[in-house]
Amino acid sequence: MRSARTRVLAAVVAGLVLAGCAGCGGSARPEKAAGASEPAGGGRSGGSLAGLTVPAGYDAGRGWDQELGWVEEGTETAPVAPGSGTVAYVVADQAEMYVQVRRATTGKVLWTSAAWTPPGSLDDSAGYDPALTAPASVIAVSAGGREYFVAWAHGLAGRDELHDGKEIVQAEVYAADASGNAVAPLRSIDVPVEADDGTVQGEAVVRDGGAGRALVGWADGHVGHAVAIDVTSGRVTTYDAAGTVVGMSTRGPVANSYNGGFGVFNGWFSTDVTPEGTAAEPSAGFGAALLNGTAQTVADGKILASWTPSGGGNADGSEETVRTVHDVATGKVLLRAECRDRALTQIFDTDDTVLGDSVLTSVSPNGRYLSYGWMLFDLQKGSVACLAKGAGGNEGRKDMLIDSVRDDGTAYGTVAGSDPRVAVEIPASTGTPKALPTGTETPAYTPVGAGVFLTWIEGGGIRVSGRMER
Repeated sequence: MRSARTRVLAAVVAGLVLAGCAGCGGSARPEKAAGASEPAGGGRSGGSLAGLTVPAGYDAGRGWDQELGWVEEGTETAPVAPGSGTVAYVVADQAEMYVQVRRATTGKVLWTSAAWTPPGSLDDSAGYDPALTAPASVIAVSAGGREYFVAWAHGLAGRDELHDGKEIVQAEVYAADASGNAVAPLRSIDVPVEADDGTVQGEAVVRDGGAGRALVGWADGHVGHAVAIDVTSGRVTTYDAAGTVVGMSTRGPVANSYNGGFGVFNGWFSTDVTPEGTAAEPSAGFGAALLNGTAQTVADGKILASWTPSGGGNADGSEETVRTVHDVATGKVLLRAECRDRALTQIFDTDDTVLGDSVLTSVSPNGRYLSYGWMLFDLQKGSVACLAKGAGGNEGRKDMLIDSVRDDGTAYGTVAGSDPRVAVEIPASTGTPKALPTGTETPAYTPVGAGVFLTWIEGGGIRVSGRMER
């Protein structure tokens, strides 16, 4: 049976989500936006703040907390709309859910959506229960200089005692700059999730695909399915035969071809932008030759890709991989670097941190810095820091995974597999990591003026916390 627990891998997902589960224990009506004022006490949201140990760039005594007691451990994280500096999450009251948006710095509640009842849960191990809804999530998407929040849930619509129901992803699109209470969605869209044989599939995931699209993806065996939702018009486009879609451009999907290589359909292909020092056709290991190059993710109008090098491997059996950052519109290589290869599905963290074992992608609010897993790119300076094991000739150094990066180039992350967890701070100017004091939490997001921290609550649930910059 299906679980509400979701692990998002970078090969499938470029964005992050926060799931709120109605009926998972605990409920709370959302705070009202009407009459909300800036919290007193230099950003304190009222009451005592959770005692977080935060990096020196943040003030542990100024900020806000929001507890989501119904969130099941193992779910993913709350998105931030970087332009507007807001944080969105899902709150639940029985079978109804609400999207709520706060200012990242002060915690002021800017708006709360009207009640939304997602489709029924796919997990029917307890039999039909009309009150059991699918876990809901929310992502941020930018289009035409405006930001939107898209709340979504993957479940069964129309199920009752006499009907099996239809598997769908339901998406509710809101303007990020809305205000007030009971905010209605701009549009509501149902995307059918089907396999060739009509059976229920594994987890469907919605993420920011770029170019103003929310990208819905799921797998049918070894075949990936992708559906793009235009957040401004509600138009839905299906890309079942376009290869493995990893993102969108204004000209169409960015996809990996089944025969190797990647590109923008009706645009450019990776054979036109092959970087120096890469093999033309690396072996697939089964006697078949595939074109080189794999698009890993799309973020902020950039594609991050991996290539098999033409040289040999390292003494420990691993291999340096060529990484490139491309402009999504033209394919132009903006940065090239080599960094020790790591499998995208490798489990990095074993300490049940909120960010879990995903390979994460983050972009600084100003767009200058881009991180992907264990790599930190300065797109303006043209430099790259590689934080893979043994990078830079330091064979004793451990793998480090980056969570977020600020406008000043300060990145925060974790030593992979550390238990107890070891937090690190990495300045992009030097690329040299520094271990932070034991127990330090690292921000999952770094909007201007604040850090957004995500911590598990003892006894169940998750705490979303904003702490202001010093």
